[in-house]
Amino acid sequence: MKINGTIEHPRWYDIKCNCNHDSVETEYPIADCKHCKFQEAEDSLPKKDYTIQAPILDDEGNQTGTKKQLVNEITIVRGSKYEDIIGWYQ
Repeated sequence: MKINGTIEHPRWYDIKCNCNHDSVETEYPIADCKHCKFQEAEDSLPKKDYTIQAPILDDEGNQTGTKKQLVNEITIVRGSKYEDIIGWYQ
């Protein structure tokens, strides 16, 4: 899998986790923790190629069927303030 838009050390890496691990109620996602939120987004990126069912469209844009399509490259969309991952596309 090729991932475009990676950064070696995004700004959010320097934000410390502020979760209190004594109780589940004081941990992310119940408690607000930017570090854990950003880490969860980074961990959710696909690491391996995968296959999707892509629509086959006619000239008018109507779906006529599906085909298998290999996804082997994605591009990360990042937030500007913390350089966190807010999404990705192929």
